[in-house]
Amino acid sequence: MAKKVTTSKMPETEFIDDAHVLGQLIKAKRTEMCMKLADCAALCNVGINTLSRIENGNDNCTLAAAFAVLHGLGIKLTSPSLEKRHGSSVSDDEWV
Repeated sequence: MAKKVTTSKMPETEFIDDAHVLGQLIKAKRTEMCMKLADCAALCNVGINTLSRIENGNDNCTLAAAFAVLHGLGIKLTSPSLEKRHGSSVSDDEWV
């Protein structure tokens, strides 16, 4: 029987201010979707080791890899100042 994916907690911080928090966010979203590391890496077109390093907060990963994972999981990053400038709002379910 295949091992079940255990859901990780979302970060408890309001802002993504370092690689560790971004990794926690990505891992929480992936596990919320019941997706294994290998399946997510394939979906996002990155290596398993790369995805693992991103989730573990390794700040030596490339932005291209991080954004590939964010895009693959449907995570949209936004800034309150950009929302005000463009007159739009992003709901909580769109953000993560």
